[in-house]
Amino acid sequence: MRRSRLRIHFTAEDLGRVRLARSVDPMWEITLSLHLLCTREAPLAFNQWRRRVRDAVRRSGTAPLLSMLSVINPPASYFPDFLTPSGYQGDLDGGIEAIRSTPASAFREQLTLLARTCPLPSSVRPLATGRGDAVAHLCDALRVYHDIALGPFRRQIDHTIGQVRDRNDDCMTSGGSEMLLRCLEPLCRWRPPVLEAPFPNDVDLHLDGRGLLLVPSFFCVGMPVKYFDPDLPPTLVYPVVHDPRWPTSQPAHGGDSLASLIGETRTRLLEYLARRYAAPTHVLGNRLHISAPTVSYHTKVLRDASLITSRRDGPLVVHHLTPLGAALLDGAAAVIDHASGALGE
Repeated sequence: MRRSRLRIHFTAEDLGRVRLARSVDPMWEITLSLHLLCTREAPLAFNQWRRRVRDAVRRSGTAPLLSMLSVINPPASYFPDFLTPSGYQGDLDGGIEAIRSTPASAFREQLTLLARTCPLPSSVRPLATGRGDAVAHLCDALRVYHDIALGPFRRQIDHTIGQVRDRNDDCMTSGGSEMLLRCLEPLCRWRPPVLEAPFPNDVDLHLDGRGLLLVPSFFCVGMPVKYFDPDLPPTLVYPVVHDPRWPTSQPAHGGDSLASLIGETRTRLLEYLARRYAAPTHVLGNRLHISAPTVSYHTKVLRDASLITSRRDGPLVVHHLTPLGAALLDGAAAVIDHASGALGE
């Protein structure tokens, strides 16, 4: 039986406009994780997470809020685009504000379309008119859900997406956008000038010079997703590979205890250097979304504690993880004692 496919058609101009999401997109993760919470998909990777989130919802008494979210965001082939706004500044606050600024007409049109695929209760009507208190209630519910379902697992999510982003960067550096598209296999297949992927129905997306944003998603499973509205910026959100132990394990390097000792930014710097061995200042700034002066400040502290070394290579300053820094990430007790005397916030 032939499987349905999404076919994304590129021009030469589009290939020059392929972009990688630089950080986790919390709105896509909220939306897609809600789908997983309401289904039994990917049980090996997500059943532990489901149990922990449902227990937290029961303890916190927030079930009515989450029930409302599941009504307007069903695990179906269609869900409203306003839940995953484009063009905001990549953090939860920015995403919430983008939803708060959604025109009333968008709420009306998208919820009307949703009502054609599944019945909606009368309680959704105020949101469908864009009424301010209903939009505020939606934004509050999204924030509460994020804090319960994603917040406790943010380090694991960031670590996994960071590894994918680093591999994507390597593909882009070694062979440009076409190599990056090939690196999406086996989920997607690049047959120039078309990228194919499994999809609920047959769809042809013509980029027409707009390019494509690639967004790896922790809670996307099975097949990629995209915006329903073809006029929105072309975006492909696609699954990543998970360690089934992720809900109860810390990332391979670092952890909350290390962050409390030396600070989260320095922990992230060490973790990145552990994955890549070495990186110049501007790359650390770009990957961790901090300014060059901030990178320089934290690398000096880490260098003074003998956790990294830095050397000049032409116009660049390149930073390397030391054996002491690697041991600290591995959690050796003796090393933590040494570092705690050398580091200060």
